[in-house]
Amino acid sequence: MSRDTNIQMLIVQEILFAKGEHELALRLEGAYCEFLPYEEYDGWEKGTLYLFLRPESFVYFEKFENKQELISVFEGFFVEKQITHIEFKINTSSVTYISPSDITYIFVDEAGDMDFSNKGSRYYMFNFLVKKRPFHLHEYISNYRYSLLERNLNPDNGKRIDIESFHANEDNKYVKQRMFDIISTFDKNQIRVYTYILEKPKVIPDKRKEKDTFYINNLNYSIQQLLSILKVDSNFIIMTDRLPVKQNKRRQIAALKKGTKEYIKANKLDIRYDIFHHCSASSANLQVIDYIGWAIFRKYEHGDETYFKKIEKYITQIDEMTKGRKDEFYKKL
Repeated sequence: MSRDTNIQMLIVQEILFAKGEHELALRLEGAYCEFLPYEEYDGWEKGTLYLFLRPESFVYFEKFENKQELISVFEGFFVEKQITHIEFKINTSSVTYISPSDITYIFVDEAGDMDFSNKGSRYYMFNFLVKKRPFHLHEYISNYRYSLLERNLNPDNGKRIDIESFHANEDNKYVKQRMFDIISTFDKNQIRVYTYILEKPKVIPDKRKEKDTFYINNLNYSIQQLLSILKVDSNFIIMTDRLPVKQNKRRQIAALKKGTKEYIKANKLDIRYDIFHHCSASSANLQVIDYIGWAIFRKYEHGDETYFKKIEKYITQIDEMTKGRKDEFYKKL
């Protein structure tokens, strides 16, 4: 693929993003095009545009009906050429064999704080993202980060952006919008989200007196709930963001191990699991659950459903553990 063709495709993707066609734009990642004429008149050429796509995108475009929309975007690049047809082909140079895996991956994120006073957050929650390989759209997330770094080379782009990984709470509104546009195009059959929520003022004081015990008990129960809901009966891997405080890491490991062992024993399963703590920059999935968790937390903590609506189709279940309780043991500011 030539440099000019690559630039063309990037421009086409940006145009489609601007038109709100997010999934269409993402499906063109790694694609290239060729124009082959079949008729010439008065210096003009009529021809067919061949779009070479990744295999997973080829399946999508085979069912795509609005071909004229694509033609109108691509025609802007061809002087004295008329595109009469568009055909889709597989870009064989982009094919790398990835063996599908039966291993279930569970990515864990937390939102809120453990401050049980009127200065703390109202809600505390555990959010779980569940997927199996191959993981799709990860390369696009990575390429988007590189494009943000490259824009720093243009002095007209203003403020410098330095992004090692995506964090919804830290990213600016433009980055946040693009990331949610990307996440919203995941295949909902390949991604599941479970959320376990505590409304902190309604937690009985004796239950939270020992914060470490309280934390371990709730994470333990939430992972058991998730595994039960999914009816996990094969090997799985749990991955969390690497925590800066070793004490937090120890209690998190203790809770996850306790919950998984109890689930496996209760269901008499002969399966294996492992738990890893990785830097979020190493895992697009940890960044994705960070964004999804941020959207869920924002809905509950601030009553803002703007971003929640983009990801709610992935939610398998939300357990609000204190929902039926009326008593509050302290008042939130």
